[in-house]
Amino acid sequence: MIKHVVAFRMNKELSAEDKNDAMHKMKTLLEALPPKIAELETVEVGINFNPTEAAFDVVLTTTHVSKDALSVYAGHPEHLEVLAYIRSVISDRVVVDYES
Repeated sequence: MIKHVVAFRMNKELSAEDKNDAMHKMKTLLEALPPKIAELETVEVGINFNPTEAAFDVVLTTTHVSKDALSVYAGHPEHLEVLAYIRSVISDRVVVDYES
């Protein structure tokens, strides 16, 4: 099993309300992907409540049966559409992919 973990930091220029709206929209969009992408086994999206500066705002964890399935997911048009929105509201992200 492959796990894909991405942490996102929202754009600091967003107001508190816009940041909250954007985080929840990201969550909704990401959680809607599994029925659209066969290579996407599971999706979990968490919105951070830790107020420290070191914390990121949103975390995504997906699972895939293989590295190839992860690659198909990454390039899938439905995923790319969601990714375009995410890139418009974030300032930073970190990614870890590993085999479990």
